[in-house]
Amino acid sequence: MTLPAAVHIDAPAARFPESSPVAWAAEHLRRALAARDIASAPNAATVVTLALGSDAPARAAASAAGVALPDAAEAMALLPAGQGVLAWGADERGLVYALTELADRVSHGADPLFGPDLPLVEQPSARVRSIARLFCSEAEDKGWFHDRQFWHEYLSMLATNRFNRFNLTLGMGYNYPYHNNYITDVYFYFPYPFLLEMPGSGVDVKELSPEERDANLETLKFIARETARRGIDFHLALWTQRYDFDDVPKAWHTVRGITDDNLAPYCRDALTRLLLEVPQIKGLTFRVHVEGGIAEGDYAFWEQAFAGVAAAGRPVEIDMHGKGLDLETIAIARASGMPFAASPKYMAEHMGLPYHQSAIREKEYPPPVARSQREQLSEGSRKFLRYSYGDLLPKEKDWKVVFRIWQGTQRVLMWGDPAMAAGYGRYSIFCGAEGVELLEPNSWKGRMGTGIPGQRFHYQQMGLAPKWDWQKHAYQFRVWGRLLYCPDAPRDSWMRHLRAACGDAAEACERALSLASRVLPLVSLAHGPSASNNHYWPEVYSNLPVSPVGTRRPYGADMEGPVRFGNAPTFDPQLFATPREYAEALHAGRPEGRYTPLDVADWLQALADGCDEALIAIRRSDAFATPDVQRVAIDVGILSGMARFFAGKFRASVWVELFLISKASALLDRAEAQLKRAHLAWASAADIARDVYHDDLTFGNQTWLRGSWQKRLQEIEIELVDIQALRNDAPHETVQPDAGTRAAIAAIEARRPTAGGTLRIEAADSFEAGTAFSVRAVGGGTGATLHYRHVNQAERWKSLPMRRDGDAWAAEIDADYTRSPWHLQFYVAATGPEGTSISPGLAADLSNQPYRVALQA
Repeated sequence: MTLPAAVHIDAPAARFPESSPVAWAAEHLRRALAARDIASAPNAATVVTLALGSDAPARAAASAAGVALPDAAEAMALLPAGQGVLAWGADERGLVYALTELADRVSHGADPLFGPDLPLVEQPSARVRSIARLFCSEAEDKGWFHDRQFWHEYLSMLATNRFNRFNLTLGMGYNYPYHNNYITDVYFYFPYPFLLEMPGSGVDVKELSPEERDANLETLKFIARETARRGIDFHLALWTQRYDFDDVPKAWHTVRGITDDNLAPYCRDALTRLLLEVPQIKGLTFRVHVEGGIAEGDYAFWEQAFAGVAAAGRPVEIDMHGKGLDLETIAIARASGMPFAASPKYMAEHMGLPYHQSAIREKEYPPPVARSQREQLSEGSRKFLRYSYGDLLPKEKDWKVVFRIWQGTQRVLMWGDPAMAAGYGRYSIFCGAEGVELLEPNSWKGRMGTGIPGQRFHYQQMGLAPKWDWQKHAYQFRVWGRLLYCPDAPRDSWMRHLRAACGDAAEACERALSLASRVLPLVSLAHGPSASNNHYWPEVYSNLPVSPVGTRRPYGADMEGPVRFGNAPTFDPQLFATPREYAEALHAGRPEGRYTPLDVADWLQALADGCDEALIAIRRSDAFATPDVQRVAIDVGILSGMARFFAGKFRASVWVELFLISKASALLDRAEAQLKRAHLAWASAADIARDVYHDDLTFGNQTWLRGSWQKRLQEIEIELVDIQALRNDAPHETVQPDAGTRAAIAAIEARRPTAGGTLRIEAADSFEAGTAFSVRAVGGGTGATLHYRHVNQAERWKSLPMRRDGDAWAAEIDADYTRSPWHLQFYVAATGPEGTSISPGLAADLSNQPYRVALQA
């Protein structure tokens, strides 16, 4: 490739002053060119022309290239223009994306210089594309917090990958602020006195010097300025407003001066002061339920807190974390005059498949009486909002909705699936929502006082840790940000990174990471023994036995008994059956109109096989020994082993559940064979991890929040002994399978996987409230059922048998049901000689929406 000696970037200072994000992006491009020995010169033949909005040159260039420029905010385009390129943005942020795209292509060695695939026109799908970085550990987080160079690189990476919001998150060190003997590391847990001196308040931190407090504030100001300079909205999350300041004998810092009487006025005034000190703050996230330290129903506190936001004299978004959120708290935010938003969880405190779970777990429906006055909402009348969108998505609403994805599922291992990331780009705007915020990889590291200096990277093997922890996950940031922005982005936008990092292993690394990244989200969706990331960490799994024998039951507090693998609920009980439910349906001879545990096992097995194929290609590559490729190979190998482990567990559990119904001892032989396969798979993952990762990966102080794959191996091995004990507890005489069991065995042996999308759904995309809504499903079969519900997780699904209508099945949702504040969601389950099908159902890449949505007009 012949490179130009110089490039002229036509960015006049009069139009783009130094404070403009466009000026930053132009300088970012100049640095990328300089790194390739290309000068920035005013008389260069190769010119990058900048254009905004409806500029005539942009319209002419687009017309010449045969494309249309979109009107959407943040849209961008790169268009051929003579010997150079025209970089266009619908607004300044769009132009930043165009310029950082050029810089990215230059840095990764595009041929020709700005890439062969012009024109490029993109516009955002998710309007909010946010990353949250958590400060949880004084020992592990102070270093990156005060590292200026870290922030320059990290924030530039976010801007390059189309993130438009960064949320620095403080105060999430603990789950519960009352009577908590575990509380030790309270740095930033109650953030204000660690940042501000409030004269006359009498509030300070005993062990914190004024110099350190002031340095913290200066760093916060620096981060906010640098974020805004790149055209990214800076948000600050302040999750804890109170804890038992006088009842934390183990705390490393002492907050003094807070009383019941001055708490609300102090927080109000501190919020105002903080917003005045850091004018770049565009939004504040608050945990408005009991875990933030304020009893639910204490509306007077939030009236003062939100008034403190308004007193700063500029629009600052009040983002209320969704758990337990009620209309009265929303009304207080509305009355403040500030923009306001609700931020529910996407799928509990975990990451599932990209679609929104069609139903919540049974345990999340409201109990008749709240557990306590402090939890009257999140554990009482509003319990259905703990782990999903609840009733926050009516047709008429004046609040924004931004989903939040918690890192309960996967924290250490690499993730990167373009198909799944594109799915999130499409479905994070579900029913008018704004988008999504991802708690970045490694969130919760060192939480609850478990930080270990030097272990932020998890590696014990030398040579694998990059300079900063986020660099291990650079590929995830890339596919996540770019495909949230444009789900149809060209493949080169992530492959150029893999080619530069992984050389001739790039293609195999892409496939390996794509498949491996689906493993734990699928496991999390289909096996949900706890919604809390504080109890359930599928990545380093605390084993829940398939057998009722034994006393090791790590998840009993968050699932209904009996507590065993086969009875653990799924995170979508409308579409996924548990092993117990499936076994009962098999034994009773009734069809199970949902995805079954054996379907999940088949998917996991196929993912593992694909990973292993890709790993063979990776090992044959010339780049195999490089750190970037080694990190991929190691993590994919572990995830492949885990896929086989959980496939074996799901299969074994079905046989155990059938045994518990029938007492036919022969079924235990099948269960034991599957458990042995599962044990070998976990042992293979542990062998890969043993000399690579530390034995103690710390994400909390309970045993199930620390440890490693190798440390979990013993409890996996013990489960094989449990099966023997279960066999010994069975009747001495051999129990022969009864008719139901024989039929169940035959059904498993002859089963066909639950199919997706075998019927073509014909239905309108919208409806008028109070009018009947018709659904047709074109295709065969012996029977079909329409399942439907308002888009409201507090409600239960309904179903209608469909009637044959020519070559289709037909049903009608009556007018009384559509007369509501809600949109509709629906799907069709059909039976026939080929087995059960769900339409639309899940596609092969598991990244689509398995039901249809009709919006209320």
